Amino acid sequence: MLFAAYAVLFLWSQNLGEANPRQVLDPLVAVVVGATVLTIIVGILCRDRRRGAIVATPIVVGLLMYGHAAQLVGRFGIQGFVQQAGWVVLVIVAIVAATRLSDRWIAMIDTALDRIAALLVIVALVLIVPYEVQALASRASIQAEPLAPATTSAPKRDVYWLVFDRYGSDRSLKLAYDVDNDLTPWLEAQGFDALEDSHANYIRTVLSMSTTLQMSPLDEIARQQGPASRDLTAVIDGFQDPPAARQFKALGYRYYHIGTFFDPTRADAGADVNLNVSLSPVDFMDALYDASAGPAIARRMDLSALAGRERQFAYSTYGLDAIEGVRDEPGPKFVMGHFMVPHPPMVFDRDGTFMDDSDIKGVPWIERYRRQLDFTNRRIREIVGGLLALPEERRPIIILQADEGPFPASYGDLRTTDSDWAAVASGDDLEIKYGILNAWYVPGADLGLDPTMSAINTFPALFSRYFGLDYDLLPDRIYASHDWSRPYDLTDITDRLPTLQ
Repeated sequence: MLFAAYAVLFLWSQNLGEANPRQVLDPLVAVVVGATVLTIIVGILCRDRRRGAIVATPIVVGLLMYGHAAQLVGRFGIQGFVQQAGWVVLVIVAIVAATRLSDRWIAMIDTALDRIAALLVIVALVLIVPYEVQALASRASIQAEPLAPATTSAPKRDVYWLVFDRYGSDRSLKLAYDVDNDLTPWLEAQGFDALEDSHANYIRTVLSMSTTLQMSPLDEIARQQGPASRDLTAVIDGFQDPPAARQFKALGYRYYHIGTFFDPTRADAGADVNLNVSLSPVDFMDALYDASAGPAIARRMDLSALAGRERQFAYSTYGLDAIEGVRDEPGPKFVMGHFMVPHPPMVFDRDGTFMDDSDIKGVPWIERYRRQLDFTNRRIREIVGGLLALPEERRPIIILQADEGPFPASYGDLRTTDSDWAAVASGDDLEIKYGILNAWYVPGADLGLDPTMSAINTFPALFSRYFGLDYDLLPDRIYASHDWSRPYDLTDITDRLPTLQ
């Protein structure tokens, strides 16, 4: 039971600031109850609780922490089948010990394992409890901003806000991957206004998308949290029933939310309809599954592991198909979709088929990226083409956008350290990371959008310039966080971006 609890607590201790007690409680209870039941069953078979626990312990540890151990020993070139064979041998040794050893030896082993497991749990709690207590005491709260009066003379066309994760601007993709992106010319030929010098306002998805939906910069939350805080709870809460969605609902729109496996956008409690694969309710459970023996067992049985690469494929395929599924639903409707493409891992070949490990072996990473980007562009063309094929009076407003650009090599190396990446990044590196796809199709209207307009002004611009509501545009300022674990330690880097100088 203690080892089972430790597996969950260890994962939590490695994700402080992103996982919270609400996400952890259910899996913690589930694994402890499961370990308890297993211990009772084996104890009955062995006619001794202690002997049953000695057999149950390697089973529990192997099932819950196989992925951690595999990652560790994999660095030494030890193959998966050897790791799995070692685990089976350990269980067999435990069975032999439980059935053959004397009561004295059983008592000694039982006490030793109790103490080791208890010590591990205590160490994890020493990391978790002070952090969570301090985070709760200093947690920022988002004040609900009043909505503009919900009256408009503008045609209430359907609105699609489709966010493609890490889809860089044309300049960003050229700098990062030497890609001459052919999507932008195609969109412009369909009547889109491509904001070619648009940027994300913040360095991470959770910060960028939350502030866009809140129609408010991070200033107040950052002030309340303080620069040393890494607690993202208030920002993540900002994804639920945000002001942008509430304003659409006040205008009489029905809200469709197409989610992904990323926890903040997995579902929105304020949506009228949530569309998702729903493999698990929170991404902490996904991470717990990935760290377990579940994926290895599934692959050994020639089943889909639905972990990592397979999960990316399942969620992305479902989400992209879901856009077409809601096209003919009654309007007016606001459709928000977040799609983890062309975001890694690279799982899509150009034709949309899944690239498994054998398909990508020996294929350079940049080539895999280009294949996934080509697939993404093809699906965007199909989706946009289907929406534009509707009768003119039913053609929707379409906003294709990204939350952030791809990772330049320097950022990938430094983002999880305490180094201030932005302080040493070149102008081109900043352009790669912050330059984003941002293209608008607004039938029958010219909103006069500035090509440098940043993501945070998406809904203020739409509500004010199309619907005629009382919203002011926000300053188009771009910020870097000091590092991954200090999201609120912000530096304004607007003037360092080459296209904004």
